[in-house]
Amino acid sequence: MLKDDLIKLKDAALADLKNIKDLKGLEDFGVKYFGRKDGELTRILRGLKDLAIEERKVVGELANTIKRDIETALEEFRGRLAAEKAPAIDLTISGIEPQTGHLHPITQFMRKVTDIFVSMGFDVVDGPEVETEKYNFDLLNIPADHPARDMWDTFYVKSQALPLTKGELEGVDHPQPLLSKEGSNRLLLRTHTSPVQIRAMESRKPPVRLIVPGRVFRHEATDAGHETNFYQCEGLVIDENVSMANLIATLDIFLKKIFGEKTEMRVRPSYFPFVEPGIEVDMSCLICNGVGCSSCKKSGWVEVLGAGMVHPVVLKNMGVDPEKYTGFAFGLGIDRFAALYYGINDIRLSYSGDLRFIRQF
Repeated sequence: MLKDDLIKLKDAALADLKNIKDLKGLEDFGVKYFGRKDGELTRILRGLKDLAIEERKVVGELANTIKRDIETALEEFRGRLAAEKAPAIDLTISGIEPQTGHLHPITQFMRKVTDIFVSMGFDVVDGPEVETEKYNFDLLNIPADHPARDMWDTFYVKSQALPLTKGELEGVDHPQPLLSKEGSNRLLLRTHTSPVQIRAMESRKPPVRLIVPGRVFRHEATDAGHETNFYQCEGLVIDENVSMANLIATLDIFLKKIFGEKTEMRVRPSYFPFVEPGIEVDMSCLICNGVGCSSCKKSGWVEVLGAGMVHPVVLKNMGVDPEKYTGFAFGLGIDRFAALYYGINDIRLSYSGDLRFIRQF
């Protein structure tokens, strides 16, 4: 009788196995047939003790065979079910080691420049990239009808202009009408970081020593040396008895710290509406060491920045007494300096997003 029960159990177990859909079903199957207390096979085997010795031997051997057959079928089914549920990605395969990112070369060089000026006692300040004509031009001695405004090709923001109130005009020293030709204070993308100097002086009094690194925008044709979006770092110093000699000495120290002690500097007269007098600063060509090559147009010099003594009108617009204080200002293009420092022949590469270029730095 136990033989018949074992054969029926095997048929029932194999039939149940075919209906299992998931791992939970497999677990329930094991409990149903092999459970120590209430398992179907366990219950039948408990009856072996009531059989005669010869019959017990035969039935016991049959029970072991059926148990092995069910367990073998169970393992095969478990393997097939696991394969069907396996993820599309083989998690046992060695992964690709992720590459560690790093700072962009422009950011790296910006920090290098900032560190040098901070070591010289300068504060670092920041300001908005969307500016008004008042701060970007008018307060910097560049009124609406001044020809110097043509030096900047400006991106204007298509929005309602901000009107200038009578209160904003009071106390502003300006040789030209402060309002633009349209009679309003239009919004624009800043063409230089100089407006931040004006904003900074609204909450500062001399002595002042600050730099303004940041992004600026100009509507111009792009080439190897020009972009519509680039970075500048401008500096401002205001104190009693500040002179052109202080300006030249500061810039000479800066250039030597960046490019080495052998770097030579020269200055030439130039014009900028917010300084008087103004100068252009050149440095000895890094490629030919001042001998003359195609990069420096055989001159041995490379133009690197503009500077000058802050115009008295601009000092007044900052709320500073030009009879008591003087100051100097300077501005350099981070992108062009970085190109000189790293030996980059096209500044547009910095904005290309090409990792083959970025990973070199």
